Amino acid sequence: MKTKITAIAIVIMAFIAIAATPIQSSTPLKSSQKTSDGFSFIRTHRQGKGAAISWAFTSANASSFTVQRTYEDPTDPYAFWEDVSSTACNSSRSYKCDDANVYPGYISYRVIALLNDGSTIASEVSTIRIVSRH
Repeated sequence: MKTKITAIAIVIMAFIAIAATPIQSSTPLKSSQKTSDGFSFIRTHRQGKGAAISWAFTSANASSFTVQRTYEDPTDPYAFWEDVSSTACNSSRSYKCDDANVYPGYISYRVIALLNDGSTIASEVSTIRIVSRH
């Protein structure tokens, strides 16, 4: 009986090990492939009594950007995001926005890019902590 249980345990453990092994893609991405529209980065840091938000966009396919913030959990689909500012595109592809007089606590920012075809792309979320308003 012990032998049967041991054999079954070994088979189950081997199956788990095989199932947990990642599958590698047979066609790796080539660096020569065209990069799609998107954000290179978004960064936030405290500046004076507020926050500074900077970001870069990978193409000239955007017509404008809207910076948004939330004091709520940014992963909550029902979180309220308020517009901080809007910026038209320029040729540099890197942008900056200042958000003055924010409340203390955790503040999450994201940038929404409005593309020339009318669609939008949201950046990743960047969160900072403001301890006090000095």
